[in-house]
Amino acid sequence: MVAKIATKIIAVFGFVLAATNAAADHPTVAFGSEAAGAINTIPAEPMPQGKWGFGIRTEIIDNKSFSGEQLEGFAAQGLKGVHSVDKITSTSIAIAYGVGDDLTVIARLPYIERINIREGELEDGVPEAHVHGGSSGVGDLLLLGQYRAFRNGSTDASILFGLKAPTGETDVKDRGGVRFDTEFQPGTGSWDIMVGAAISKKTGKAGFHANILYNNTTEGSRSTELGDALSYNVALSYRLNGEDHTHHDHAHHHGDESSNLNWDLLLELNGETRRKDKKFGVFEANSGGDITPS
Repeated sequence: MVAKIATKIIAVFGFVLAATNAAADHPTVAFGSEAAGAINTIPAEPMPQGKWGFGIRTEIIDNKSFSGEQLEGFAAQGLKGVHSVDKITSTSIAIAYGVGDDLTVIARLPYIERINIREGELEDGVPEAHVHGGSSGVGDLLLLGQYRAFRNGSTDASILFGLKAPTGETDVKDRGGVRFDTEFQPGTGSWDIMVGAAISKKTGKAGFHANILYNNTTEGSRSTELGDALSYNVALSYRLNGEDHTHHDHAHHHGDESSNLNWDLLLELNGETRRKDKKFGVFEANSGGDITPS
């Protein structure tokens, strides 16, 4: 038996510009889908059985950075671990496969870059803003399953479940040759579990999608556990050309499906809340935070 060759290749370029507090040091857990539609929001309707999807996406988190004077001030106050990361970029490649009409599996591998990592520290009693430079490398492999548990006309609901494997780099060094803390590494060294849910409602050319995804972390490299993260996403889509959503996604067309090209207008709101990190079982006071649209 010869496996069916993919009928669609979908390149997704998602640019997320977010304002965050200085404690947001990690890419979001927003996963997205390699099918047409929302970028970061996971729609509830899985891919058709036997279909493949391929995607490339870039997420950019533009932090509200602390100035050097602010970092020195924090150090003078005796506050430990206060740092600043100017920007985080996560570019990932993904592949998705429709195992059945109600089940899709997705694998995603990111390349993560952190720009201008700085930290306030006391040097012989004198507060200084230390510039550590940038950190970049291959991140951890993400595996996500999506199972449609409910369908009623144009409304679908799915449960999400996944795993993050410790495939990323954990030994990247700063400009002084010192190994970065785990929170600044491309990989975490931990096995994490993801659970969530998604719902979609389609009416003609319009579609509404929403999902939540919870990332339950475990202890990883250098006895560090990054904080659990909750991602929440909402998207509205509108089909500009071609057939309605209700006829496009799972209809079995005859002829060459790859010749169909459709355009969607999207409006998305994405956010994430992350708990504080732990080192050697102790919570880090100046960690965790929120990522919200700007």
